[in-house]
Amino acid sequence: MKRSAVAVWKGGPGAGEGSVSTPSGVINKVLYSFSSGTGNEPCTSPSEMLAAAVASCTSLMVAQEMVRAGIHEDYVQTECVLTLEEHKNRWEIGGVELNVTSTGPAELTERFLEACKKAKHRCPISSALKVPIKLTAALQPLAEAVSAR
Repeated sequence: MKRSAVAVWKGGPGAGEGSVSTPSGVINKVLYSFSSGTGNEPCTSPSEMLAAAVASCTSLMVAQEMVRAGIHEDYVQTECVLTLEEHKNRWEIGGVELNVTSTGPAELTERFLEACKKAKHRCPISSALKVPIKLTAALQPLAEAVSAR
């Protein structure tokens, strides 16, 4: 399986602009810059797109591991916070924090936490990153999760 994207950058590194597209068309000429939100138009950044990729892949892997663990909830939310740090005039990803939540009865908490740990290691996107990845996970009672949405 291969996946692809095409990114075009015009101008200098600080004052230029870029656009990125994927063959599916879901991402089509989306504007990006070094740091998102620098202009009046909606804009993303490479690090924001990477955080989105890690979050979406982790949610998918957690859902798969939950089924394997006998947990059949239909809701998994993953927040990914990717830390970008400058070291000696070079930007690096310093680490990733994942916060995974789902719903279910308290007696499934241990199985849920184990499913999250397995999913963290199975995610091909985060596995490709050579940085520390911190995972926190919580199983919320169904009534509490509905009010949070």
